[in-house]
Amino acid sequence: MGHIFRLKRAGAVATKTTIVGWSNSTATTYNHGYVDGISDATTTQNEITSIPSPFARIELVKEAFGKIIPGTLNQMSVDDVKSLLSGNTIYHKMVSDTLDVAQIFFSYPTMQDKVDIVVWNMNQELQKLLLSPNPNHQVAGRSLDMFLKQDALGNDPYNFGKMKNMYILKYKGLGQKQMHIIGATSPATLFFSTANNESAISKELCFGTDYAFDSNYSSLDQRDPEFLKYMFAFRYSNANFNNDYPEVAKYMDAVYFVLDNSLKNEINSIQNQCISIIPGTKNFVDKTYEALSVNINTTTSFDVEINGVSFHCKRDVVTGHSDFELQALKSTETLPLVLPVVRGNAYENMEYYGSKFGRSFDVPYYDALPLAQRRLPGINIQHPYLTISDFFEDKIVKLPSAINKADYFDGNYQSSNGNVEGYLLPIKDTFFDYFTSDYLIGLAPSGKKAFEIKQVASGVEVSLRVPIKAGEVEYKRIYTLDVKADEQNNKGAIVVPDEDLAVGVFPPVKFALEADAHYRIVILSDHSVNKDCTCACYTNVAGKFVPDYVTRNVDIQEELSSKVYLLDGKSFDFARVSLVSESGKERVGSGLLIPKFKQRAGAASLTFAIDLGTSNTHIEYSSGDDQLPKPFEFNSDQPQFSLLFSTDSAVVMDHIRGEFIPESIGVNANCHFPMRTVLCIDKVNSGRNGTGIGAYEPFGNASPAFMYNQKIVGTKYNEYVPNLKWSQASPTNEQRIKCYIESLFMMIRTKVVQEGASIQQTQIKWFYPISMSAFKKGLFERLWTAAYKKYFNPTGVPTSITESVAPYSFFQKTRSDVTNIVTIDIGGGTTDIVVADTNGVKCISSMRFAADAIFGNSLVSVQNGELNGIIRQCKDDFISKLEGEEELQKMLIQKTANNYGNSSEVASFLFSLADNEKIKAKSMSDAVDFNAYLMRNGSQKIVFFIFYTSIIYHLAHLMKAKRLEVPANIAFSGNGSKVVSVLSPNKSSLEKLTRHIFKLVYDSDIDKDIKLILNSENPKEATCKGGLFLSHEPTNIESAKSILLGVSRNLLCESETYADAQTMYADVVKDVRAYFNFIALKLARIQGFSLSNEFGIDKQHLDLAAKCFNENLSTYVEKGVRLKLDTSDVSLDDKLEETLFFYPIIGVINDLSNRICENE
Repeated sequence: MGHIFRLKRAGAVATKTTIVGWSNSTATTYNHGYVDGISDATTTQNEITSIPSPFARIELVKEAFGKIIPGTLNQMSVDDVKSLLSGNTIYHKMVSDTLDVAQIFFSYPTMQDKVDIVVWNMNQELQKLLLSPNPNHQVAGRSLDMFLKQDALGNDPYNFGKMKNMYILKYKGLGQKQMHIIGATSPATLFFSTANNESAISKELCFGTDYAFDSNYSSLDQRDPEFLKYMFAFRYSNANFNNDYPEVAKYMDAVYFVLDNSLKNEINSIQNQCISIIPGTKNFVDKTYEALSVNINTTTSFDVEINGVSFHCKRDVVTGHSDFELQALKSTETLPLVLPVVRGNAYENMEYYGSKFGRSFDVPYYDALPLAQRRLPGINIQHPYLTISDFFEDKIVKLPSAINKADYFDGNYQSSNGNVEGYLLPIKDTFFDYFTSDYLIGLAPSGKKAFEIKQVASGVEVSLRVPIKAGEVEYKRIYTLDVKADEQNNKGAIVVPDEDLAVGVFPPVKFALEADAHYRIVILSDHSVNKDCTCACYTNVAGKFVPDYVTRNVDIQEELSSKVYLLDGKSFDFARVSLVSESGKERVGSGLLIPKFKQRAGAASLTFAIDLGTSNTHIEYSSGDDQLPKPFEFNSDQPQFSLLFSTDSAVVMDHIRGEFIPESIGVNANCHFPMRTVLCIDKVNSGRNGTGIGAYEPFGNASPAFMYNQKIVGTKYNEYVPNLKWSQASPTNEQRIKCYIESLFMMIRTKVVQEGASIQQTQIKWFYPISMSAFKKGLFERLWTAAYKKYFNPTGVPTSITESVAPYSFFQKTRSDVTNIVTIDIGGGTTDIVVADTNGVKCISSMRFAADAIFGNSLVSVQNGELNGIIRQCKDDFISKLEGEEELQKMLIQKTANNYGNSSEVASFLFSLADNEKIKAKSMSDAVDFNAYLMRNGSQKIVFFIFYTSIIYHLAHLMKAKRLEVPANIAFSGNGSKVVSVLSPNKSSLEKLTRHIFKLVYDSDIDKDIKLILNSENPKEATCKGGLFLSHEPTNIESAKSILLGVSRNLLCESETYADAQTMYADVVKDVRAYFNFIALKLARIQGFSLSNEFGIDKQHLDLAAKCFNENLSTYVEKGVRLKLDTSDVSLDDKLEETLFFYPIIGVINDLSNRICENE
């Protein structure tokens, strides 16, 4: 049976009208009476596509708007209308998609990276088709022309007669297709969408939490209020809107019907402003919105219009407010948003510029655009925002052990298994544009820790809580071993440097004034990676700065190397350290070091005395006039160099102690004062930043050799420089002395801060030998003063005191039984004598005759020569004694190889063995006690006898020449005075010897004993302590200074010069031989006084000494004078600074010790 296709149902069957063939009906197919009469019971959501017209989509969208709201509004409730607006039919889909197209046009400035607007000019494009040589184009042109003209007949229901251009949306974002059209302007409904399924690109086109072309249909009242208000503004600014777009107008009436009163009032205001037009001024729409301009080419552009009325877009700026606005602790012009990268109910109800944040936004983990050029995810408005990778590094550096929590922030590390690990904090610089390092250490707005590192199964999880207007955003990133970092997917990698690593800061204190700050930041690691390790410093106020650095070990591949960053007059709040690994998928990582150093500023004044001797240096300090001075020391509970993390590497600790500073200095530590005056420098001074330019830097590439006689590190690249004080004046040596002094000052000022005293109020006293030339004293004074101004007080000066009078001050203050006294301070290079009574200092003298005369390579400028006899004679014994202590044994072997070396340095090493902590731990101190060894070894006793008696003999003649009374007390001080006990452990024997010498020299009976005062524990303390007791140097120093020429037993120097000395050699020789006859004949003949019984000196060695005193004495005098002149300290025209008496004796002692060694 056949069926008749009709547009509407007819009446009874008998009256049905059947149209046969092609003929006219009573109404056209587009008559709305017919269409409205069709009953549509379908609920399908499939697109309607089978309409034979190129403009069918425009008709369908027009119909869809009309279908949404059937009937009149006055017969419905608000809920009824809301229900109609929010349906899920195909008509609701078409309206929702069309509104999506409209909103894309409105949001075009924020979406132009995803869509282009293509202009289709109706007349021009039709002519192109009609005149095209392509027949198919001509057919298309004629068809379009026919439909446009036909559909414009009558009352022009589609407004084709008013249309000039059609503006087409072409999608170009992720997932685009060829000629991917998604919608266009419509002359009938303003806009229309295509019938294509665009769900695949929905996520790329979003308006807040609403995605275009998705299955969640959104009516106009459910959209961005700014877009809604513009649609009403467009309506009210177009007088013909209701006539031209009746279905859309009816739809908008329904939307208005369901709005809340607040929005209705805003729309009413918009309507009034659109109607009220003041001539000569912009209308409301032009003032409030941007014209939507489309560039066709470089010279042509179109403003988007619909039927001649301009369509606008929103301005590309945010409006309203956001709960995600960063709450910065630093002032900044623009506050970015901080957006969460995880979805959750913690953020879904927060305001996000006109909408709720919800759970559907995809905030990227990483945004490569500069902050100012970024577009807010979801709403695509250009506005700065921050995401997780702006705060977190993509790699975290795992340290060899846990962070030193006492001095550094450990990131609130939490262990899951009890194993505590340490990590550099993986925070980027961006964080500090808005916050200080204090925030990281503190609490977030919620009261939780702002920053945490937590151990998890796959590695470590790092958390950061960033404060925003409505609370905080929490970021988390997990870092894993042996992976490549991928910050775009929030995957972090762990970088593991080698175990032989140290990072530390000197000093671990906080300075009250930035000008007072002097820091060293050390990175010690394997040579192959050290050059790529870096450090940048930051202050919370001024931001980032990169200090200069120096390198220790630039060329020895198999050794460790260090970079030391120099902060002078500059403080820092935290530092970024970049470390390198030799293995792993990620080999370079950086992170923060945040110190927690304490500031203890005070007004108290400390006074320090520094005895910088040729061989040894000692420091003592006092906190007041009535306080007993104390040796400079510190322990590991309050170190001066703070490691970021502890290390089990013995190699690393050896370098820290040997090239920087030990963890403790004191009587119970490996290192203590007095210590050897030796500077450890890099042989190759590569200069600042590797430029080769710049002097040695204290605690940079030069430092005191704290462990000199215990552990020598970096022998291939380090040079150990002894004899700083007396070596030849030169720019190089001056630089080294300056470096040594400044190193001591840096330690002292650290002690001052740690004691809570004032840097500016610190007093420094330094000592010089009375025999030092005015020229050399001037050089030293300049160095000490410059260093004092740099490190303590720019307007102050240190106090210089002759080291001759300081011991006298010490004994005077500490010994109540001392009346008239002689102090003999024996150092390594000089001996200083002071004669005083209750009325003060009577006589001062100094000579270059001290411990080095016994143990050194005498009367030569180059000390690294053939070892002297004492050292050669004992070295093999001590090498054997050190069996089992390979390191110390190796040092001694190296120092004495082939019987060549610096004899004084070898002696210093041997003297240090008994106090070595390793030796003590094995109870070997007695076995390697060099002082005791020399006491027991009788063969060289004659050397020590000559040394001691020549000093007492010279003293007695000096005092006699000055007509001074025989002293009641002779006090010995200085490290060199230890050799006095070598002559005899029995003090009474020494006292008898001394009394006999004075009796014979004075040629009279002495009715009183001469008491010797010896300090075998710390003989060097007398100078420093005595200096601290002195408020100022005595004023009569120059007048008390006396020099016994040494050419006769009682002739004092008046004005004799070094030129004159060359005429005195024979007299000096005569005087020295008179001395030997004195000890060999006169002393030996004293009844009841046997040199053999008292001191173990036999006739054989005395006879050998006699031979030495009869040979080369004149040569020795000449060499001594020449050596003095060669130092450039004095010239031939300068007055003699010291006696000539001891020059031949130095030569004899050296010759005698060699002969004894050869005879043994």
